[in-house]
Parts: sequence; structure tokens; C-alpha cells
Amino acid sequence: MATSKESHAKRPVATDSQLRSFQEHYKFTSKKRPAAAAASSSIVQAAPTSFHIFVRAGLPLIIFAVGSSYVLKSAVEGKNTERDKSRGLISKSERQARLDAERDDMVEKLNKKMKMQDFDNTKRIERPEEILERRMKEREERNRWYKRSWRWVTGQS
Repeated sequence: MATSKESHAKRPVATDSQLRSFQEHYKFTSKKRPAAAAASSSIVQAAPTSFHIFVRAGLPLIIFAVGSSYVLKSAVEGKNTERDKSRGLISKSERQARLDAERDDMVEKLNKKMKMQDFDNTKRIERPEEILERRMKEREERNRWYKRSWRWVTGQS
């Protein structure tokens, strides 16, 4: 078995001219740059600023997020309106308008009744005890002995 030195020695060694011709052959075709530009290319370029990074990476992300949110909202809203239309449901604003119209009609009817009847808002409301007392007096008046006997004679209840 041959040693590594022997196998290395058997390989052909490229000359400088062959190496240059190989490099020229596989070189990118580009315009010749002036000497000043060639010198500046050897200098390491500065790192991009944070604004440049935001414009390249952050701004597209924000635009994508906002745009997708808007598209999703409008799609869901459209789906809901179509579903409501197919079911025959009405929107909240239409329902609110209908309720307002009904309320206005009822208030108008109440106002008419209050004008027709002499509605006195200052009347005192009877308490339950007073109502019971008044009914008891009416019952006693109705059930006096002579009124009871007359009802018995005439057959009225």
C-alpha cells in the first residue's frame, strides 16, 4: 500500500499559468470597475441601521398583520350578513328603528287618552289597607238586615 506522500507525489501539480487561465475562465463577467471602487470593495461595509431593518422586515410584517385582520373581519361580517338575510333576520339598527317607532306610537296613544280623560297626576293612590277597609264597609252596607231580608223575599242573590 502506498503512503500518503507517494499518492500526493503522483498527482499532477498545476502551474501558475494554468491556474490563472482556470480563474479567468470561471470568473463572473462584469464591467471593469475603477480603481477607487475596487479599493472600496475590499473595505467591510457597515451594518445596516435599525431603520433599514425595520423597513426591510418590520414594516412588511405590520402591513401583513393589519391587512389580514381587515380581510378576515370583512369576510366574517359578509358571511354573517348573508346568513342573516337567508334566515330572514334583521339587523340591530332595523330592530332599533322598529322599537323606536312602536314606542312613539304608544306614547302618542297615551297622550291622546290623557287628553280625553281628565288625568290628574296629583291624586293620592289608596293603600292596600284602605282598599280593604273600604270594601269591608261596602260589604257591611250591602248586608244590612233589611237589605238581606228584601233580597231573600225577592229571590235575588
